[in-house]
Amino acid sequence: MLDKKNKNKLSKIKEMWLIFYSIVLTIILRFTNVKAVEKIEGGDVTIDKLGTIIKGLATKIQIFGIILAFIALIIFVIQFIIGDDETKQRRKKTILYTLAGVCLLILVPSIINFLIDMLE
Repeated sequence: MLDKKNKNKLSKIKEMWLIFYSIVLTIILRFTNVKAVEKIEGGDVTIDKLGTIIKGLATKIQIFGIILAFIALIIFVIQFIIGDDETKQRRKKTILYTLAGVCLLILVPSIINFLIDMLE
């Protein structure tokens, strides 16, 4: 059985995850636009237009990913602070992986530009 102290920690962690998921859902719903499509046109897609579409999509993914990573980092740091030794070791690795993911997200425009230059 869990003692009162561990139950309190567990309930705080559950509460943090609930807040985290609520924020993520709010962000997703905020940036999701529903548009009706009357007619689908095609056949005139060039590399330049495709590059513009990919760059726009990459920018949206980059912004969303950085916001999500920032929120996750806050939660992981809080869990690192209140956790025991085993939890601290896991959260330390998770924080490092999250920071590596943020670095990758920052490099997304360079990677996309490199791929577009190779296609041209």
